[in-house]
Amino acid sequence: MGVPTNEVVPGQLIELLTEQRDLYVRLQELSERQRRLISGDRPELLLNILRDRQTLVTALAKVNERLSPYRRDWQQFYDKLPPATRETATQLLGEINSMLQVILRADQEDQALLSARKQAVAQALHDVSGGRVANQAYAARADPRSGGAGADMTG
Repeated sequence: MGVPTNEVVPGQLIELLTEQRDLYVRLQELSERQRRLISGDRPELLLNILRDRQTLVTALAKVNERLSPYRRDWQQFYDKLPPATRETATQLLGEINSMLQVILRADQEDQALLSARKQAVAQALHDVSGGRVANQAYAARADPRSGGAGADMTG
């Protein structure tokens, strides 16, 4: 659905920007749900959130593709917009950029939180395996069949 370079379609531009903004609203909501899952004890539910986010990202890519003719000659289109439409476009772009910044920052923080949790689990597993080795060594020393110096429990 191309836009001729000499024709401004204000309604279509506002429709596309509104659609883009609405997709970012949904993406931000999923980002917040993702944060709650990561912070809580339900990280296994993250796959559902990630799948939903991927669907939204795909939809955003399609909207961006439809916006590309406007972006190509943005200043020309923007200058030809009626003042009220220009104000609406500016407002929508501001909302979109703000949400995008919030989502990107949250994703970076979530990545750091997941990394920290991964390291904590790895350390816990290491500690458990170290404890298991110590328990096995102790058990071997206590087993009379091993020839170790275990305590005599028979009295």
